[in-house]
Amino acid sequence: MVRGNGRGSAGSGQSAGPANNGLITPGNVPGSSNVIGAAGRGGAKLTDPNVCASADVSATRITPTVYLVIDGSGSMNARFGGGTRWSVLREAVVGANGVVAKLNPVVKFGMSIYSNNDPMKCPAMVNVAPALSNLNAISTSYPAMETGGGTPTGEALQQVVDSLPDFNSPDAAGAPPIIVLATDGEPNGCSGGAVCDWTDWANCLGMLLTSLANAPVTYESTLKAVRAARDKNIAVWVVSLAEGLNNIPDLQKTANIGAGLADNAMPGATIYSPQNPDDLTQTLAKLIGAAVTCNVELAGKLDAMRACEGRVLMNSQALDCGSDQGWKPVDERHIELLGSACDKFKSDPAVILDATFPCDVVSPQ
Repeated sequence: MVRGNGRGSAGSGQSAGPANNGLITPGNVPGSSNVIGAAGRGGAKLTDPNVCASADVSATRITPTVYLVIDGSGSMNARFGGGTRWSVLREAVVGANGVVAKLNPVVKFGMSIYSNNDPMKCPAMVNVAPALSNLNAISTSYPAMETGGGTPTGEALQQVVDSLPDFNSPDAAGAPPIIVLATDGEPNGCSGGAVCDWTDWANCLGMLLTSLANAPVTYESTLKAVRAARDKNIAVWVVSLAEGLNNIPDLQKTANIGAGLADNAMPGATIYSPQNPDDLTQTLAKLIGAAVTCNVELAGKLDAMRACEGRVLMNSQALDCGSDQGWKPVDERHIELLGSACDKFKSDPAVILDATFPCDVVSPQ
């Protein structure tokens, strides 16, 4: 929980104004009758009721949104460590020590699993909309076995990107999401298909599935989709589950574009290539955990040069401004927690954060 504490004692002869749901109160303007005084905060009690001593500011945790876009093709049943690529990835995502289980309260997770196992619908998708505390929904929708078929990566990515707003627009709410693409094969799209007499539907179905699964490799739709994501200010991170896959130039180009680099940038963006189950779990935890920042958004405009005149408390314990274990101002809308304060903030969604500043240091938004 992150909040402004909404407390304050009035000056002589006045009663404290309403907490205003933790937002800066109207009493932060000199001359207002709705004032918050300094009593109870270590300051002297005001004698002039028309002078504002301090203002409580609501502080909001910046919650990242992460879309897990997961390859469900038949090759995901290949061996990986003590299991298959599919079973190990599933454990790294929704197992007891998986990334969703660990970051469930502080990250909005969504998921799309894709394949072309349905000849009437390509890509075939399993979708879970992003939300906080989404572990149960994702775990329930994540099959115990890979969904099978080929690898229509581009078409699947395009569906996810098309479902998202343009985060370059001032009307877009929140921070841009991050797409994590986990795949073990080169994309072969939704092209191809068998031509046969559908009176023998079972034979035709088998031929069609085989044709789709073995369609020629093409990165055209994948590169188009990741460019569409970049155009919307959405990052795409690539996790490779097959040895040697990260040496493919078009996959490197995919990662480069997804990271906002030039197509053929050298050095290029990282393609995350875990070598064993523990490495995969740690890679996902590190990669997605880095998206959980220790920046806090304030419901007010802060004079960053004088921010250290204010007080920030975590669970009622004061944090030192400028300390490598405390906090620092970032800009007029944000402060950043540092060191052990940041670690606790990231790991504990129940943290209570209070921010109080002199009235001439902060103003209403």
